[in-house]
Amino acid sequence: MNTTDLDAARLADQLAGAEWQTASSGGTNCVEVTFLDSGLVAFRDSLNPEQQPLLSTDEGFQSLTASVLGGLLQRPKQLGADPITATTKNELAPDWLAVQLAKAVWQYPGPESIGVAFLPRAITVFCGPDNARGQHVLVFADSEINDFSEGIRVGKFRRREAVTPTPPAPLALVH
Repeated sequence: MNTTDLDAARLADQLAGAEWQTASSGGTNCVEVTFLDSGLVAFRDSLNPEQQPLLSTDEGFQSLTASVLGGLLQRPKQLGADPITATTKNELAPDWLAVQLAKAVWQYPGPESIGVAFLPRAITVFCGPDNARGQHVLVFADSEINDFSEGIRVGKFRRREAVTPTPPAPLALVH
């Protein structure tokens, strides 16, 4: 997927009017997802909604959800020490984060999926499928990723298609 080929004005209009879905039950610290026209899915951080969202295709999102459901995206245990919280993630030193991103091992569940990397301090970062690894990322705390994963497990993230009502079929009398 090459997002540089997208009509920037149309994409901006869609994002401005998007209905963002979250798995959080009332909290504001979470991964947000919206389904756009043309089979695109956008991801953003609810604490930093002004950041440019990451884009994936529907197929890429399906690959990501299948990987989460299959247990393929698991945080290595040794990276969980000294965890950040959703509210302290914005206080990370940019130099420290740049060093960690340079060493990150990225996992792409599918060719058009969001890339996922696990960093020390229980940080999970997302990167778009067409980004240079670590060039533009969204940073999430463990609690946010746990909510996102649970939302995937219970089916909270779904494309809401317009439903055209069809007239009821005529009733047949049964004797």
